[in-house]
Amino acid sequence: MFQPKLIVTDLDGTALKKNKTISKATAEAFTWCKRNKIPSAIATARYIGGAMPYAKALHADFQILTDGTLVYENGSLIYSNAMDISTTNAILLELKKRSYTSHITISTTKGIYRYPANSRNRNSGFCFSLEENFPYPGNKMVVELPEDCVAEEIAKQCHCRQFRYRDENRYAFCSKTASKLDAILQITQKIGITLNDVLAFGDDLNDLDMIIHCGYGVAMGNALEEVKTAANEVAESNENDGVAKILSRYL
Repeated sequence: MFQPKLIVTDLDGTALKKNKTISKATAEAFTWCKRNKIPSAIATARYIGGAMPYAKALHADFQILTDGTLVYENGSLIYSNAMDISTTNAILLELKKRSYTSHITISTTKGIYRYPANSRNRNSGFCFSLEENFPYPGNKMVVELPEDCVAEEIAKQCHCRQFRYRDENRYAFCSKTASKLDAILQITQKIGITLNDVLAFGDDLNDLDMIIHCGYGVAMGNALEEVKTAANEVAESNENDGVAKILSRYL
């Protein structure tokens, strides 16, 4: 029987219910992991402020944030995979040329930067101007775009990776080498295990690499069909404690 030495779970659509809460069963499952000295990690698109309350509730030793571009250990940064400053500004220039500037969020090691100043969540993070060069390497840039082909063109022009969030018109741009899987590799090297020792849970396309390449990949019952097809097993949905029910067999 597969015995995990690291448990990695996505948050939204996976460890969290639709109302963004953690069920009692899921919280207890991760408490058992902690007691049995099995390290765990959350792997999410969220930045540290929005992720840490969940990491603490799940006793997650590691926090894989902004889709794998930042990795923290108990709240301290241990790894960053960012686009260089020139690439970050090249994307901003393309967005400005095409007039797609209604919502831009850039995650960096310095904090979150938003444009325009009156965008959603304006009270969280810093504002920046499109009239000046952005001063930091961007770990991830999230923008609102009308269709996939626009994101694909910008990514090709700027030599970066892009992907779309499920059921949203928001697209992320990041380094070609950045992913949740890359972040997991950094953790496995740190704690002296291999990918074959990792149990991973996810539901969306940004979880696909870790579902495929970790030792045992579990897709949620509510996952995209592509993720379900790639997984070793399909669990019950996030509303039905799918993560907790899988973990119960190991604990």
